[in-house]
Amino acid sequence: MSTAADVLLVFPASLYGGRWADGPAVKPELVQLASELRRAGHRVDVLDLEVELGNPADGAARDAFLTVADGLLAARAADLVFISAWSALQYSAAVAVARRVRAHHPAAVVAVGGHHPSVRPGDFLAHEGLFDWVVTGETELAVVELAGMLAAGRRPQPGCAVVEGPPLPLDAGHRPDFAAYPYAHEGIEELPLFLSRGCPYNAPACLLRPGGGGWRAFPPAVALEVVAAGLALRPRRLSVLDPAFGYDPGWRRATLSGLAAADRRGATVGISSRPPALTRDDVDGIYAARLQLRLEVGTLSPTLLARRREVPYPSRAVAHALDLLAYLNAKGVRTFVGLTFNQPGETRETAQETLDALERFVSEAPNSSLTLEADGWSFLPGGDPEADVEAPRRLFGTRIEHPEWWKEAGDARALATAVVASRELADLPPGDDSYWRPRFEELAARLEAKLTAEARRGLRSHEVYGAEAYGVPHGWWREPRWH
Repeated sequence: MSTAADVLLVFPASLYGGRWADGPAVKPELVQLASELRRAGHRVDVLDLEVELGNPADGAARDAFLTVADGLLAARAADLVFISAWSALQYSAAVAVARRVRAHHPAAVVAVGGHHPSVRPGDFLAHEGLFDWVVTGETELAVVELAGMLAAGRRPQPGCAVVEGPPLPLDAGHRPDFAAYPYAHEGIEELPLFLSRGCPYNAPACLLRPGGGGWRAFPPAVALEVVAAGLALRPRRLSVLDPAFGYDPGWRRATLSGLAAADRRGATVGISSRPPALTRDDVDGIYAARLQLRLEVGTLSPTLLARRREVPYPSRAVAHALDLLAYLNAKGVRTFVGLTFNQPGETRETAQETLDALERFVSEAPNSSLTLEADGWSFLPGGDPEADVEAPRRLFGTRIEHPEWWKEAGDARALATAVVASRELADLPPGDDSYWRPRFEELAARLEAKLTAEARRGLRSHEVYGAEAYGVPHGWWREPRWH
């Protein structure tokens, strides 16, 4: 009997997400899963329907998508088909793929995993006969175990089982193999990867166990090897997708130091973080490593932070965020600042607090290496309906018009953002952005006009005018202040 199983990994795309759901050609979660399966001796094929066909934009494109996808799935027989429902945006496509796999390959075992199955496994259990396994949490070791069962001639019990995947050890023996992934090629536009798991933030971006205790990472030396392996493909951009780059300060500084000495091969390297996870010392490290930064600020309203009980000292948190923005700008670090309006609890007054803070920052900046970006809050399930929907309704009067929008046949973005953030905004239509967007766009345009020549090319800046205005000669702050 064979000791290897034939495994097909499928990214199902998004039937109703359109361009909003577009992601990178390389899906890091599938790279890691494929790597673990190959290490265990199994034969692995990958079918990314988003890359192959794109996310359909309308009904006619959706029909064409499903027709072609049907043929691609029919041509790929496997013992085990794993479908990645990375978010709610992939839910309807994941179900459609499972139906076609059942029709063409009735003997195949069908499993699904990702963010959405982790927070809403019942959505998949409801489709009787489609799925054999729903994997919650981390997928790799659970799927390797299932493939081993099939290779040994054993099948799962009838029905659909919900299985919690154990954490994958993050060490040198579990590095992702980018070179073996079929959609990763030399010179690719963007190569995304993760260096850690878990998340200190209670947010939908966190796959499992939010909070500091759930965060873990490859050791710094191994993390740098993972980055080097990605850079070996010479991508134009390498993006570290961890929502909080280096929650542990020691890890963060060691890794930044290593990145500063790394051979970048001409690639832009970007990281993501949030103000609570960064200090000025970290900004110095980001500057030295020549990194781009996406800083998810969320809001600059102390009132909203207090209302949502997100931090113990809201005014200090806002002051820290603004200090970081000023220091990033003084250093010339190319930074994309993300803000989210219309969050549960938002009011006209809290939105104005954020906009007033931005107004002061934009007016005082002599020039800029920062770009402001903002969007209205979209509902993505992060827990059970009580926590997701009912709690904000009771606390703030939040009205989420489509609490299971991923099950509806309609524009996913319009449905997910159809939210009345608070009882104070009940006079506005769901998702209305007229109370914040016009002023925000005016401020963003003013700051964009101040971008330095280097920042426009995506590089850190060294313009003397801005440096002297901030007291930062060529990117180094003069005053020996600690924050």
